[in-house]
Amino acid sequence: MIAVLFIILVLCLFIGVPVGFSIGISAMSFLAVSQFTPVTIMAQRLVDGLNSFPLLALPFFILAGEIMSYGCTPRLMRLANLFLGKKPGGLCAAGITASAFFGAISGSGVACTAAIGGIVGPEMAKNGYKKGYTASVIAASGTLGIVIPPSLPMVIYGTSSGTSIRNIFMAGIVPGLLAIGCLLVMNRIISGRRGYGGQAENYTKEEKRHIIIDAIPSLMMPLLVLGGVLLGIMTPTESAVIAVVYAFILAFFVYRELKLKDLLNLFTSAAVTTSVIMLIIGCAAPFGWLLAINNVPNIITEAILGLSTNPVVIMALITVLLLFLGTFMETISIIVLLTPMLLPVVTKLGFSPVHFGVILILNLAIGGTTPPLAVCLFTACRILGIQIDETFPDILYIVGTLILCLILIIVFPAITVGLPNLLIGS
Repeated sequence: MIAVLFIILVLCLFIGVPVGFSIGISAMSFLAVSQFTPVTIMAQRLVDGLNSFPLLALPFFILAGEIMSYGCTPRLMRLANLFLGKKPGGLCAAGITASAFFGAISGSGVACTAAIGGIVGPEMAKNGYKKGYTASVIAASGTLGIVIPPSLPMVIYGTSSGTSIRNIFMAGIVPGLLAIGCLLVMNRIISGRRGYGGQAENYTKEEKRHIIIDAIPSLMMPLLVLGGVLLGIMTPTESAVIAVVYAFILAFFVYRELKLKDLLNLFTSAAVTTSVIMLIIGCAAPFGWLLAINNVPNIITEAILGLSTNPVVIMALITVLLLFLGTFMETISIIVLLTPMLLPVVTKLGFSPVHFGVILILNLAIGGTTPPLAVCLFTACRILGIQIDETFPDILYIVGTLILCLILIIVFPAITVGLPNLLIGS
């Protein structure tokens, strides 16, 4: 019977139904067919899925991202383009690097994809980059926003596992930068083979100095937001509010690119983006609940543990499970559902909760780029005006690169826990 849930979900996505509605329709259809509980429980579960204080940070981070487009984001792009623009694939590399900075501010893969993609995507298309490749890279670098702190999934994982949020924030820095580095290497190889160039702009020394100085206030935002959380001065939600205030001061008073007449469109855009994400999160709650009450996660977990007693094999199987679920379920739902079940297993295998948290979140970041529930990839495709099937086979190269990065993080725990052990203590 549970197969109905997945069949209808895949069918809805295949015919073009929006992701949030597809998840909700599949859950309602299962309830209607099984008749073990009234369909009206959907409303209750949907509201319960959104009744989370950490989620309050989401609209603020998205709003901060929208405000940053008025001054901050273009300056970050110019700075990245200054250092990387002339190399093969330089324009794409500049977009990937800018996504790393932006991801450290917004904490949202979708917000990062939309903000950076809206700037660099059309420019890459004009410079001869294949649109499918452009959308794939933008989506991949954007979804890594949940790995680079501050990150909402990290907050939720810390709450679900009892792990220090400061430690998990610090643990995500090196893996996030490593993933960005892997994407840069992959981009250099592919761009070299396909002849993708950069923007051949020649800057004078004065222009270079101006670009660097002009970007410094924008570069201070990640330090302000992340530093406040790590030092215990503010909560992640409070840091999101600070990010909005700081971005507004830069855009309105310092760079003077944000005008009062722009505020309505800015707030509207942020509200629409927030609503779309909240719809997906809300509908994922009853979907995940149906999986839980039908014991699907337990069945899958027990099946994995029954296959082998080898820690390497078990972790490989857990990784496959997370990658698979990440293509169907919303990130927060997976964290809430699977953390209590998988954490005791991985700790017995010798993995620390902080290490596993980064593994889990990077897995789900890869899932955000992998169809069918590829929210970031859908966002990038919408920006470029293409269909998701046009991203093949490029998206497979990128997913493979991120999986390689994931393997490195699993095999070498020091990549993750080294910095927290050194600076904070686990």
